[in-house]
Amino acid sequence: MTDTQSTRERLLESAMRLFGERGYKETTVAEIEAAVGLSPGSGSLYKHFSSKEQLLAAGVDAVLADRGKLLRTLEPGDIPDRESTAEWQAFMQSVAVAGLQRMERDRNINRLLFRGLQDFPDLVARYRDGEIVANHHVISAMLRSFGTQQGVEVDWPAIAAVVVGATAHYWLLADLFGTHPSGVSEERYTRAVALLVTLLLTGPATDP
Repeated sequence: MTDTQSTRERLLESAMRLFGERGYKETTVAEIEAAVGLSPGSGSLYKHFSSKEQLLAAGVDAVLADRGKLLRTLEPGDIPDRESTAEWQAFMQSVAVAGLQRMERDRNINRLLFRGLQDFPDLVARYRDGEIVANHHVISAMLRSFGTQQGVEVDWPAIAAVVVGATAHYWLLADLFGTHPSGVSEERYTRAVALLVTLLLTGPATDP
C-alpha cells in the first residue's frame, strides 16, 4: 500500500490479499478494517462497500479491468515471421513470461479460486470468461494465424490450451510449495515452452 492510495483502494487491496491467504469466509470485516488502520469492528468498511461480497466483486472486476500487458505482448505487429526461428522462440518465451507475471500479479484471486470463490458462481463465470477464456482466445488466434504445418492442419486452439494450462499449473505448484517441486526455474520453464512451440512450427508435423 502507498500513501497516495485512497481508503477504498487500501481496503480493496488488503481484502483481496487476506481472501487469497486465508479464504473468503475465514476473513472478517474487522480484520480487513484493521489491516488498513481502521478501527476493527467500527463498520468503517461499509462507508466504501455495501458488503463484504460487494468488496469481493470489486476485487474481481479490478483484475479483469487490467489485462493490458499480456495483450500488448500479443499485438500483431510484434509477432515475428514464422521463418525467423530465433526471433519466434524469443517471442514465445516472452509470452510465457508475461503469463507467469500475470499469474503472480494476480496471485490473490488465483489462490481465492480454491479458497471460497466457488461459493460465488456468477463471479467465477465472470472471471472465467473475462480472464481464462479471453487469454485462450487471444493466444489461440495468434497461433492459428500460422495455418497449416507441413500441409497438415494443426489444432491450434488445443495447442493454446496446453500452453496456457501448463503455465498456470507451473505457477500454482510454485506458489503452493514456494518453488516448483521439479526444481525447474521460471527461466528454464519459459525457454522450454518456447522451444516446444517453435519445434511444432518448424519441425515435421504429425496428425494423430
